Amino acid sequence: MKNTTKLLTTAAITLAISSVTFAQKQAEAEPAPAFSANVTIANDYVWRGKTQTDDEKTIQGGFDYDFANGFALGVWASNVTVGSEFDYYGSYSGESDAGIGYEFGYISYNYSADKAVSNEVNFDEAYFGVSYAGFGLTHYKGNGKRAFKVGDYTEASYEYSAGEIVDISATIGSYGEAEKGDNSDYKVYGIGLSKSINEIDYSLSFTRVKESDKNSVNEKNTVFSISKTF
Repeated sequence: MKNTTKLLTTAAITLAISSVTFAQKQAEAEPAPAFSANVTIANDYVWRGKTQTDDEKTIQGGFDYDFANGFALGVWASNVTVGSEFDYYGSYSGESDAGIGYEFGYISYNYSADKAVSNEVNFDEAYFGVSYAGFGLTHYKGNGKRAFKVGDYTEASYEYSAGEIVDISATIGSYGEAEKGDNSDYKVYGIGLSKSINEIDYSLSFTRVKESDKNSVNEKNTVFSISKTF
């Protein structure tokens, strides 16, 4: 991602956290804590509309631990254009009796490049999201390390399941300026199709970025990914 204030960025967690999803109501029986792992291969790593691998293929993976009481912890990793990215996150989620889902959490984005190792481009985000009947709204508050500045990000989403045929999602996101007047803000529009076959997830997504800076290139990206959770 070529932000004027960010040399290396992530996904968020593109497929893991880029849009907030919420669990269904718990069954009457108390569920047990669960550990899971996931792996993804894709033709590109796109985070909030911008490629993180310079349009090259990516291999990603992570581990999650669900405490079965709303709390969860996880770690996720991917290759990026220069080096690797490692994300650490924790969250709490639930759902009200009215069917309104909620989730809040904290994400730490870390990179293996030289400037990242010295903590110059690593950053954190706190987020809060709500969902209802397929609609979702999430706000991420950025926190840069040292002199590094990070803008806030807000995303609205909608998910629709066409039975056993395919799941459809649409997103609209807005990235704020890292510093007032730096023209690093932009809008991102996306649509995705996904389907699970024999416990393997297939996804096809299209994103388009609209930069506020007219001299910047508006990225358009298409990503096909295959994922497996264990």
